[in-house]
Amino acid sequence: MERASAMALDLCAARVDPNEAQKALTYLRAQKDSKAYFAYLQAIVKNGRAVIRSNRTIEYYSNLLTASQQHLRDLSPHDMALTLGWTIRLLRYYNAVPEEERQPLDVVHVPTPSSDPLPSPAPSRPPSATQSAPARPSPSLAQPAARPPSAPSPAPPAAQTAPPAPPASIPLPGEVFSGEVLEVDEDAVAVKVKNFNPKRVIGVIRAEMIPDRNTARYSAGNTARVEVVAVQKKGDRTILELKPAPKKKARS
Repeated sequence: MERASAMALDLCAARVDPNEAQKALTYLRAQKDSKAYFAYLQAIVKNGRAVIRSNRTIEYYSNLLTASQQHLRDLSPHDMALTLGWTIRLLRYYNAVPEEERQPLDVVHVPTPSSDPLPSPAPSRPPSATQSAPARPSPSLAQPAARPPSAPSPAPPAAQTAPPAPPASIPLPGEVFSGEVLEVDEDAVAVKVKNFNPKRVIGVIRAEMIPDRNTARYSAGNTARVEVVAVQKKGDRTILELKPAPKKKARS
């Protein structure tokens, strides 16, 4: 994910069209060969003007080739396709978010309480032997003892109210839940997390986690039963990586 985030930022700065990058990803998945992928990009950059008339499109592929050589060169074909797929998703996101709001993708870490003991309070200093004792008031000027205040009347019992509902918690890795399918494409399925705004918390089933990469088995508006694989943080948004979970067994 760190590679994908860095590569997406480079492509975004170069204004590479995500649709052209998607075509290169489709070729890589079909060939399953890293060398063929780089040869494909180099062929378009060197000889693509014979079939592509737009200089802008040639520039897209030139920048994509440069970024791929920097971020994908040492990966296997499977990991390369996986990283490039996430790169394109993040590229679409970065294109829609102002530059000043972009933040790198970090894995969520649960903070642990500090083990440092609290500082001990400083011991109080005894009064100095040379310090004079406070003067006692003269009996003639002594004030009469104040009368103790009367006990206040007991307040009427407050009306009992229901305790507030506890805040919803984000599902953790290993937890299974059912959520509404929000969006489906050939690379991933977006799933709503109950009690959370999708702009803040959203679940994603990557095509690699679905048998035969068949994302078409899901439809927007239907319910998907999923298991949390990992929890990641992207700026103010939490992304749950999911995988399909088996259906509940019917009770006999």
